[in-house]
Amino acid sequence: MADAERPSPPEQAVPALAPTNEAEDASLEEAEEESLLEEVEQEAREQLGMRAWDRPAVLEEAASKATEADIPYWTILVISGAIATLGVTLDNSAVVIGAMLIAPVLAPIVGLGLSLAAGDGRLAAQTASVVLASMMAVVAVAALLTFLLPFRSITTEIASRTRPTTLDLAIAIFSGLAAAVVTVARRSGLAAALPGVAISVALIPPLAVVGFGIGAGWRWPLIKGSLLLVGANLAGIVLSAVIVFFLVGMHRIEVRQAARQWHQESHPTGLAAWIGDLAWVRRLGEIRSPVLRLGLVFGFVAAVAVPLSGAFTQLTRETRVQRAVNQAAQLFEDPGRSSVLEQQVVQQEDQSRVFLRVATSEWYDEEAKEQFEREAERQADEPVELVLEQLLASAGDLEQVAEMLPSKASTAAEQERTLGAPASALQTLVDPARQRLRKATGTLSLPAGASLLAEELLLTDQGDIVVLHYTAGAPLPAEAQEIIGTQLAKALEAPDLQVRLHYVAAGPIVLAGSATDTAAVRRLAEASARYDSLGAVLLAGTAADSAQVASARAFLQRFGLTSPVQVERAGGSDSLRVRLR
Repeated sequence: MADAERPSPPEQAVPALAPTNEAEDASLEEAEEESLLEEVEQEAREQLGMRAWDRPAVLEEAASKATEADIPYWTILVISGAIATLGVTLDNSAVVIGAMLIAPVLAPIVGLGLSLAAGDGRLAAQTASVVLASMMAVVAVAALLTFLLPFRSITTEIASRTRPTTLDLAIAIFSGLAAAVVTVARRSGLAAALPGVAISVALIPPLAVVGFGIGAGWRWPLIKGSLLLVGANLAGIVLSAVIVFFLVGMHRIEVRQAARQWHQESHPTGLAAWIGDLAWVRRLGEIRSPVLRLGLVFGFVAAVAVPLSGAFTQLTRETRVQRAVNQAAQLFEDPGRSSVLEQQVVQQEDQSRVFLRVATSEWYDEEAKEQFEREAERQADEPVELVLEQLLASAGDLEQVAEMLPSKASTAAEQERTLGAPASALQTLVDPARQRLRKATGTLSLPAGASLLAEELLLTDQGDIVVLHYTAGAPLPAEAQEIIGTQLAKALEAPDLQVRLHYVAAGPIVLAGSATDTAAVRRLAEASARYDSLGAVLLAGTAADSAQVASARAFLQRFGLTSPVQVERAGGSDSLRVRLR
């Protein structure tokens, strides 16, 4: 009992060493991580020629440029959108590059990346609004211009911006890196790279294609594809800009303090000023969580990357299957027997179907078809089904087509070599196309002084090509040639048609004995012999007599001029000249 009633000794207090050590370890780890981040920031700043106290000035300068949404900004933006629209419509890459050079959207996009890195919610709302409104303005201008244009053919510049892949996202990421580096590298000579950065930040051309799709009658495939490219460019640029700004420490406390002071003292203009004065925008304040800020950016990138990766996979498959089909189609390229006239690949969900039109003098059996499918499947790594159409060619067909082809433009044998097909296929495929082409060329509007001599149709593996032979006082400028090509493609309803213009010099050439440019005379003679509509005219001065004219005619005949030579008296010159008309 005594033992039971005796009080137990008090428990000895155990020092709380473990929790204290864990807290110290956590603090130590955080300090080490912070020290490592500061070392990375310092190294990045040193490499870019930026000092720690430059960061507030970088924010103020970039934010001021990003919020200058005044009348000059919108004027230049609308002009760049109009230039880009005309450039993609005329398929002129130089014009498109010019539109990218003057487009002012680089500043608000970089400002958006900077606001997300610094956690400035109010600046993020202002710059995002300017970027969104800028995109809408370019699309509206492009749609209006396209609606007013008399032609709306899908050019190479348009088609190239409707099927973006993850490679386009990668290009945008590198473009954003360049833009952010130029922004923070204040003490370097990188300002000279701004034109190249403006070109790489390629938002204006795909926006112009979006407007083209709307103005051309709401062509949804064009609109969706180009909008996806816009999203890829914007996501990549903002992502890489945020990363660069984080690397140089634009999220530090002194930068956030500079942002607060900038909002108090700055004077944004236009849309940015109106957005910044909204009550709910003013309440946004700072977005303190770096995880949230980076999550917003990476979420946008992921949303864009998913369809882009699917497009990249599809593009890879198309390239692989096309290469396999081209290799297997060599089975039907047998000189003297057969040639492939037309090839089309239709990809289905789990296989590809190939349509081949082959001109041949001897029928291919089922074994040849199976051999093609085996070879194509082996290289394409998927089932391939061949639909083979054979067109029989004979000697009689060759003679018939030889009579139908223009004798002066080219012989039947030359035409057969150009097209790579036996004559029966030419009769089947080319004659109706030639008739349509002849009718379409009659509707072309040519510049004053220019006249069309002949049209030539070529069928190649790279697509249909039309060569227009014309004569004029001087070669037509590139812009006029593009307009003529666009007119012809529209008249034939063939947006992918390639149109080339061949200039035929018509003189006049002075005939002055040994001083005569014999090479030029020979070209005139060859042109007169080739084109039915051209004839030679002797321009005889007032002092020229009949003997001199007869001698000049004999001189021209020695150079192959077989057509009758007309004589015209030309005042103001005593020399004999020759030209074509």
